[in-house]
Amino acid sequence: MSSVFLRISAMIMFLLVVCFCFLYLYPTNANVPSSMPINESGVKISRQVKAVHETNPNIFKETVRPSQQQLENKNGISVQSSTPSTGQSVIVTEDEPTEVNQENPGDTTEPDQSLTPQTPITPAVNPTSEVTNQLIKRVDGIDNMVALTFDDGPYPQMTAEYLAVLDKLNVRATFFMVGQRIKAYPELARKVVQYGSEIGSHSWQHARLDQLTADAIAEDLRLVGDQVQINLGREISLLRPPYGRHNDNVLAVAKQLSYKVIIWDVDPRDWENPSPEKIIASVLEQVKPGSIIIMHEGHPNTLKALPVIIQKLRERGLEPVPVSEMLNQNISQP
Repeated sequence: MSSVFLRISAMIMFLLVVCFCFLYLYPTNANVPSSMPINESGVKISRQVKAVHETNPNIFKETVRPSQQQLENKNGISVQSSTPSTGQSVIVTEDEPTEVNQENPGDTTEPDQSLTPQTPITPAVNPTSEVTNQLIKRVDGIDNMVALTFDDGPYPQMTAEYLAVLDKLNVRATFFMVGQRIKAYPELARKVVQYGSEIGSHSWQHARLDQLTADAIAEDLRLVGDQVQINLGREISLLRPPYGRHNDNVLAVAKQLSYKVIIWDVDPRDWENPSPEKIIASVLEQVKPGSIIIMHEGHPNTLKALPVIIQKLRERGLEPVPVSEMLNQNISQP
């Protein structure tokens, strides 16, 4: 009897030990350690972000999203989350759209604020050629002259080289200069006048005048005029808007300030740096008596083409002159 009792007691003790061991070991594997915080939605947070959680316990509250729950972005557009409902945090991001000027996709930058003018653009309008109008593209009634004009200067060294070619061939021209560049290189502007050529305004910093208010246009012209007056002691009365772009505001302000707006009818597009031969051929193909030829400073191929252009024009009986001389010749004719 006693042996049976001992066996039963031993069995009970064994079962108690097994139960005790199971209950002792199971929580270690089944429960979350105290070192791993839990947010209010029951999501486990790793040890790496524990410090962040302790600093701001609410940082993870809004990151839990049920499966296929609709999200609303900052523009009010619904977005579907495809993350399964696993209780894990979900972060939804949205890329900023790239803004593009739909009217002119290629125009993605503001006008250059440095001294280097931007690439010229052929004007989108076909202005009248009559001298009596504010906008002058060509001077009718002239049979033996063309106007030779250069934009974007003055340029160190290059302006002097242009003047050397003109002086050697006894030619004068019109230089439409950027106000900031006159301020930076006043001695070159003075040299242009000393060689018998004339200066016109090409705006203060080669900005689009047609995109400015009337007051801003007037201020732009005033800045250039002041620089010419300070450095050369004379006034100017010719304006070539950058890129040839103009509108009613540009024309009205120019008229109020006694400026003639000078465009062109011959453009060899030398700013694209074609070969000297192509520049020459383009000018000769387009030119006619009374034409206004636009070329640009700062381009070596233009400089190489210049003496040949002058020679070919003279062979056709067309003498290159400044714009104002051709305008005055037209006015003096009966």
